[in-house]
Amino acid sequence: MPIGNRELFIAAAALAVAVVVIVVVVSAVSDARTARLEREVEAAKQRAEAAENAAAKLETAAVEYKQKTEYLEKSLAEIQAIARRQDEELENINADVDSARGNFERAKRVRSVAATAEELCGKLAQVGHGCWE
Repeated sequence: MPIGNRELFIAAAALAVAVVVIVVVVSAVSDARTARLEREVEAAKQRAEAAENAAAKLETAAVEYKQKTEYLEKSLAEIQAIARRQDEELENINADVDSARGNFERAKRVRSVAATAEELCGKLAQVGHGCWE
């Protein structure tokens, strides 16, 4: 069965139309994929930028917390030094109070004897110490 020119022309035209349709479909699919990938890339860029901003804020907050911690540690050390000095002062005061209390108790135990100045000077003179020498 011989193929005529007209049938060959129709077959070639159909083939050409099929190639064009395939090219258009492939191009449309490719464009759709490219557009989807571009949107994904843009979304990824936005997420990365948001993450970078969040990281910068967290880093700034970390620096602030570190500074606050150092300040509080310094203040605590100063307060502890003051407390140590006050403890030492309290120990000294307690020692003075204990000494004064002991002196007071000893003074209470001493019997008071009524004597005149002349009697005292006489007793001192007996041991070799006169009052008005």
